[in-house]
Amino acid sequence: MPPKAVVLAAGAGVRLGALTERSPKCLLPIDGRALLDHQLETLAAAGITDVTVVAGHLADRVIEHVAGRCRVVRNDRYASTNSIVSLHAAADAVKGSAFVFQNADVLYRPTIVKRLLRSPHANACLVDPLRPHVDGEFHVELREGRIVRYSRDVPPTRSVGESGQLVKIGARDSAAFLDRIDAVIAAGGQREFPNRAYDVLMSGDGLWPVYTAGLPWWEIDTPADYERCARERTRLDGPPAARSPLALARSFLHRPRMPSPYRQLARALARGRRHPARASRHLGAVRAGRLGLAAFDLLVNGPRVLAETLALAAEAGLRPFLLWGSLLGCVRDGGFIVGDRDIDLGILDGDAARLRAWRAAMRARGYGVRIDNEFKLSLVHPQHPRLFVDVDVVKPARGGWAITNADADPARIFHYRFDKSIFAGLRIASFVDGIEVAVPADPEGFLEAVYGDWTVPEPPVHYLYGPLNVEVEIRSPR
Repeated sequence: MPPKAVVLAAGAGVRLGALTERSPKCLLPIDGRALLDHQLETLAAAGITDVTVVAGHLADRVIEHVAGRCRVVRNDRYASTNSIVSLHAAADAVKGSAFVFQNADVLYRPTIVKRLLRSPHANACLVDPLRPHVDGEFHVELREGRIVRYSRDVPPTRSVGESGQLVKIGARDSAAFLDRIDAVIAAGGQREFPNRAYDVLMSGDGLWPVYTAGLPWWEIDTPADYERCARERTRLDGPPAARSPLALARSFLHRPRMPSPYRQLARALARGRRHPARASRHLGAVRAGRLGLAAFDLLVNGPRVLAETLALAAEAGLRPFLLWGSLLGCVRDGGFIVGDRDIDLGILDGDAARLRAWRAAMRARGYGVRIDNEFKLSLVHPQHPRLFVDVDVVKPARGGWAITNADADPARIFHYRFDKSIFAGLRIASFVDGIEVAVPADPEGFLEAVYGDWTVPEPPVHYLYGPLNVEVEIRSPR
């Protein structure tokens, strides 16, 4: 059953100046429609239709605007209180149920809300790990993957990212969380924020981060924020601008703009000379700039490289299995994903001692070593410098399994956690060109842990923070 939602829209938005003197902030137009309309549609796209809006400033305007599309409750003390009182005003509508809540001055892409709902954790908070640290914003600190501190005082060295101000509360902790909010207000905390009650979540099922992973979201506090949101939303959602006949003529006559696609085409032809029929299927995408050279290399030459890799692994006594995008392509598409860039394999920790012999055999064939440590071996093909073969070592961890990336960031380590059953053996699957490959015992479970609804292609996300099962560890200062 989808959770309910609360949108906190009581504030006057004084930092927006004249924009909110005669309009509630949530009714400011974005692309010709009210901000609140976008928010309700985003929630509906994620499956949430039971929505409570808490209004305050010009509340009658909000009630009139939604016209029965959602529930509206009032916080008539909005001028002398803060958002903790607004959330308390909605308690009767959500207490005992799972729900999400957000501020009315924040706009998300539907994909972000879906990411939050797909988190395996009942209590979760959206976190943006890619924004620069700004003093005065709420940041989060972690321990073993959980949020243990949500505060404006988290220092940059301990922060894993800025709060995205979208929180999911599980049904099990819902009543206790709202009771804690009631107690904070009763003790004089009317000007506090809901995070004063997050200790209940941290001590219950835990409060876990869900990362924005590079997907856009906007907080509208100032006129500059408002203009940026409107501009960026239009760029993402609007149709491509029409080009005048003069502009089109200039695009053909202006020579400096032309060579790059043809240089790509020439390189692609060279890379596809062994498989002309396969290469010809993708040359149009390369020429148009929709497909990069690394992705083209994988589609054309990946099958041959994979077959060679598996043969040399077998000679070394290894049986690697598909992981990540290669596994997704195998299960969902029957081949490499268009746009993927490398071959992703894994071995279990008990077989790691045989990696040395396999690496030596690959190097004897001319492969170069890109990464080599206890967690990962990455090799690059001699004739295809953008085509990597990445092998992750899957290690036992906390009653299950973990894949660790310790090389991508000098300040952070990334652990990807999996249930024990996912790697409880291997099975055989047919891959591109009929190549037989090993896959984990529960490939669908692996894909669900990483991607959520893996059957539906989603917008690309940051490769480190994109998987839903990532846990980020801050390295201790040396």
